[in-house]
Amino acid sequence: MANNIPIGSPVRTQAIINRYFVKAKKNLGQNFLVDQAAILGIVQAADIQPNDQVIEIGPGIGSLTEQLLLAGAKVFAYEVDDSLPEILQNELPPKIDNQPLSQRFKLLLKDVLKANFKEDLAGFFDLKKPIKVVANLPYYITTPIIFALAESDLHFASLTLMMQKEVAERLEASPGNKEYGPLTISVQTEMKVNLALQVSHNSFMPRPKVDSSVVVLTPLKDKPVIGNRQHFVWVVKMCFAQRRKTLNNNLKALVPDNTTREALIKELGVDPRIRPEDLTIKQFIKIARNVHRK
Repeated sequence: MANNIPIGSPVRTQAIINRYFVKAKKNLGQNFLVDQAAILGIVQAADIQPNDQVIEIGPGIGSLTEQLLLAGAKVFAYEVDDSLPEILQNELPPKIDNQPLSQRFKLLLKDVLKANFKEDLAGFFDLKKPIKVVANLPYYITTPIIFALAESDLHFASLTLMMQKEVAERLEASPGNKEYGPLTISVQTEMKVNLALQVSHNSFMPRPKVDSSVVVLTPLKDKPVIGNRQHFVWVVKMCFAQRRKTLNNNLKALVPDNTTREALIKELGVDPRIRPEDLTIKQFIKIARNVHRK
């Protein structure tokens, strides 16, 4: 198969699958993206410029990786499937802009949830310069990865992530929306959320049962002051522990004293019968400041 055909085209993907006896592994949430328009749409949404430093999570057989490299990016990829390095080495362009692949692409067989970004990237990326994340995230592990990236100590210029459409709706939800919850709040205290692209389930091989969305997350210039982030996230999760219950009922575990709890709710300026999904981020920050974990 001529390598001038993109990896992400159905015909090239099928040829690779046949050549290497590749099977999409359900336990890893693998679905190969075979829609070149969608792949280029992700690269465009990420605003990839020459010499951008990009972390890719789960490169698979390299359909997105190839286009990131051709757009001029230097790519560091995390992968857990040890059957894929050979494919990536053989199928990605051997040279990009007259540089050997090894100078532009590095693969680490490691779960990104166990990443020590500064250690892993040292020697390949200039950690003083901005880093972008671009990934087609496995559905089953999307939320933990987003939490891990949002709470990392590494400065990201942007996160361009393809995920299940329902998760994307949670990220951009606003108070009063049933999709609004801990993930929404955790991300929106750190990032601006922009829904960039919709991707049909027909764009994958094999086809998943649901559609996907591409979301671009960019760091807020003026982040709300939330104090201890771990404490804040814990308080928010506790407030949503029983979504169907009122704010007053959910706060009982955090503020057992009735008088103190009533004073807090009064300070928030809300009806104690409202549900957590109706509170703003500012109100959650106020709750976290008034809750002291034993």
